[in-house]
Amino acid sequence: MKSSPLSCAALLFALTLSPAMAAADTISSTDSFLPAVHINGASGVFRTDVTIFNPDPGVAAVVDLYYTEADVDGTVSPSFRIPGNLGPRASVTLPDIVLSTFEYSSSYGLLEVKSSSATPVLVTSNTYNMAGAVAGTYGQFSPGQPSRNAIGFDNSALGVLFVTGISNDPSHRTNAVVMNPTGISLEAGVQLLDAAGNLFKTVLVTVPPYSLHQLNDIFNVDFASASPPDGGPWRLNVFVNVANGSRALCYATVTDLRTGDPYLLTGQLARP
Repeated sequence: MKSSPLSCAALLFALTLSPAMAAADTISSTDSFLPAVHINGASGVFRTDVTIFNPDPGVAAVVDLYYTEADVDGTVSPSFRIPGNLGPRASVTLPDIVLSTFEYSSSYGLLEVKSSSATPVLVTSNTYNMAGAVAGTYGQFSPGQPSRNAIGFDNSALGVLFVTGISNDPSHRTNAVVMNPTGISLEAGVQLLDAAGNLFKTVLVTVPPYSLHQLNDIFNVDFASASPPDGGPWRLNVFVNVANGSRALCYATVTDLRTGDPYLLTGQLARP
């Protein structure tokens, strides 16, 4: 017997609810990490604004923030608690967070955002400058990366974060960053591979607890000795090199040198 249009529609709806279907990912987390900056650059003052949203419709979130400068041990970094907590479905923006909230006049480092366990929050940011004849913002969006996405020591394909789609040419500059979201010193490997998956070079970096380390202008500095040719897309593989309980998150910033326009590439897991 043929199915009626109504029963077909009901079946399709039921399939969309099937537990076998992959769940959508989210940046909502009780513990997330992202870069933050307040630095005088060649084209103006670069700063980071951070917005935190509590998606819970009925429970306020207790939100604490911690900031640690790059390559500094953040084990005892001071915290800042959002006054009055963050109410249900409420948002707050902390402008120029490194200067205004943590009172660093020139600094770059790792921001950790922690909320009470029952109320995950969404964290987003914009890092930008305000140079130019007409005051305005020009910069890069960066999401909070959930700590659950951090990788530990693992020799399988699940122990790698992939940063893909990187161009190597005179018009672009790429900085790569490894973040340590744990209280244990991290030794991580950063590999450069071409579009065919050929490995050109591996660089080892050490990242203190709750901090980050940046590799600047990777094609002309850290990986220059491997003589990577122009073109792409290139890929970075990031892995944890020592089995001591430390974990890693990562990203790369690619800047168009013709315009100064940057964009962010976050390290991605192989598993869904």
